[in-house]
Amino acid sequence: MRWDIFCQIVDNYGDAGVCWRLARSLSKRDDIRIRLFCDDLKVLDKIAHGDAIKTGAALGIEVLPWSYLEDLGNTKPTDLIGDVVIEAFACHIPKNYLDAMCLEGSQGSAKPLWINLEYLTAEPWADEMHLMPSPQNNNLSKFFYFPGFTEKTGGVTLGDWDNVTARDVPISLAPYWDDRLEASYPTVRRVSIFNYSHAPLENWLKSLAMAAHNSGELIDIYVCANQNISVELIQSLKGSPLRFIQLPFIPQEDYDWLLSRCDLNLVRGEDSFVRAQWAGQPFIWDIYPQSDGAHEIKLDAFLDLYWKGGSSALISQGKAAMKWSEPHQWWALMAEWTQHSASWSEKLRALGHLEGKILDFVKSQEISR
Repeated sequence: MRWDIFCQIVDNYGDAGVCWRLARSLSKRDDIRIRLFCDDLKVLDKIAHGDAIKTGAALGIEVLPWSYLEDLGNTKPTDLIGDVVIEAFACHIPKNYLDAMCLEGSQGSAKPLWINLEYLTAEPWADEMHLMPSPQNNNLSKFFYFPGFTEKTGGVTLGDWDNVTARDVPISLAPYWDDRLEASYPTVRRVSIFNYSHAPLENWLKSLAMAAHNSGELIDIYVCANQNISVELIQSLKGSPLRFIQLPFIPQEDYDWLLSRCDLNLVRGEDSFVRAQWAGQPFIWDIYPQSDGAHEIKLDAFLDLYWKGGSSALISQGKAAMKWSEPHQWWALMAEWTQHSASWSEKLRALGHLEGKILDFVKSQEISR
């Protein structure tokens, strides 16, 4: 069986990151061959750290540029159509491919199963929309697949999380990682930062330095590539309990490893947001901003689910922390937050992960087709 995944880059690395993880997870199945079409292979290549093409072939993944289909002109290559077609994040499949999908069905063979992989949301309406068929004008139907955090939705991508995070220090991180510091200072903590440029990091970091000073801790700040932390700010915090470690752009798997080893992770978008949850550590989600304020509704819906079962103090301070309240106000609750985060990660596992759920859905449709 062949799966074709279509990805157009909208949010920097997040869209490609999710699609690459899904492709890698599905490729582990002997009976599945993957083609991943992407309109920006440079981004995809960067996420895989140069291995998107080379390693992709070894994994059974064929990575192709968007232009591969556009260059086919008006031909209708029915032999090129996948058995399962995933249209990720409301991208638009090239017209000639859609035409070929219609032709395949009209010739008596089974139509491809067309899945529209949507953005992750905790909003209640996703429960009802998940797996809903949408008849199209071309006599095909596509199914809306909503990742989510309830039994009625499609789960979140797990991938090879356990194997990746059990490794020794990755080569790309080895020059920046020093376990001797932790041995010398039992109160050392680690924080990773991967945010959008609008994140109010200056005041946040100054408050974090105050919290660390009050608690007698040292904090290593792992700054992922291209973050908006100025040299002036770092200089101003010299002598504080914060030590800044500037990282290069590290591979996707190595970033997962980093999240699993940090005590607090500042993440953004969707892909790093999901990985932070699997890490089972406290995190702050810098949600992608929308001009109409819809992101605030999405954030609140997630927070209501995520903090369920926490103490009243943790819920109150935790929600504030997710909206950039100053760390010295909630730092004393870190131990409780860490416990809560580990429990949340276990809840996600119990609900089932996206790869398994989407495979179950495909199997059910094969039976009915």
